[in-house]
Amino acid sequence: MKLYIVRHGETEENLLKILQGHMPGTLTAKGLEQARAAATRLADAGVAFTRIVSSDLKRTMDTAAIISENTGLPVEPMEILRERDWGESTGMPIAEARERFYCDGKWQFPPSAESEDDIYRRAGRALEQLRQLCGANETVIVVTHGQLARNLIAARFGCPVREVTQLINGEVRVLAL
Repeated sequence: MKLYIVRHGETEENLLKILQGHMPGTLTAKGLEQARAAATRLADAGVAFTRIVSSDLKRTMDTAAIISENTGLPVEPMEILRERDWGESTGMPIAEARERFYCDGKWQFPPSAESEDDIYRRAGRALEQLRQLCGANETVIVVTHGQLARNLIAARFGCPVREVTQLINGEVRVLAL
């Protein structure tokens, strides 16, 4: 199985440098263009995609809908593909979070936030769900979020997430399972 992992387009919250977590998020004009560009890259890849799965949050579903227009495939929402849950920090500007939750060189978020280990394990479960949902010969578009995408890749290779470079909005990466 091959996964074409797509990070959603830029959001207003990205511009404001807000910890979005499970917030819906609103694509900017640039984000809509990034989604269209990703859709074009996927269409030009010459690949027969078999399905599109997406985080169920608005910013990813909006990105996936644009990709769906090019492929004709329906979008299948999957809650497990959501971004990291920042708990009570959700909606907080990153600068404020850094003042409150960055100590001794690392983030120390409140217990209500999903830990780095938790999101890594969830990414592993997401890969397993995709293996169960999809056939071995399927080629699947996965529309998700920056941190979850990096964790999917890290979980696939069994490496620390810090070894996976960040995805920019609208970026597409291929992952073979």
